Amino acid sequence: MKKLFALVISLLIVASCDNTNPGSLERLYYENSELSAPEDDYGTWVLWEEGDKTAIRFAYVHPDEENIADDELTEFFWIELPSDVTEFNISTSNDLPQTEIEFYYVRACFCAFETFRFLRNDISGQKLSTNQWRVSFDIVVVTNNNNYEYHLSDSGIYVFNEAL
Repeated sequence: MKKLFALVISLLIVASCDNTNPGSLERLYYENSELSAPEDDYGTWVLWEEGDKTAIRFAYVHPDEENIADDELTEFFWIELPSDVTEFNISTSNDLPQTEIEFYYVRACFCAFETFRFLRNDISGQKLSTNQWRVSFDIVVVTNNNNYEYHLSDSGIYVFNEAL
């Protein structure tokens, strides 16, 4: 019995020392918000402040790579739309046409990224209730110098969050 107890305690200690991140997904939206791209860090962050629009935010925290130091990577996809919009559907294989709906793609980590432009956008959303949106997207972005291309897609329910 003592050996079994020692084995269980050893396993608990090892499990508690495991610092790996299995990855996570977050789907939120905010009202009374406004987004804009910062002039100096475009592609690495989005300026987010109070305003008169709705901001929808998808965040995917990638799992940690055990053998890579400082590999933390989070991908963000932001949608900004007028507060009176309750449904939208955009599909394009070129840069976005001029609309009142704006999109931002961000890669955040301990590394530098260049400006991104959209190659493909298949994006739709529908407000389901006072605190939920259903949003689906399939996007492809590329760095302005065409060195790196990234694909991101998701479909799910986004919930209202008051915190700005």
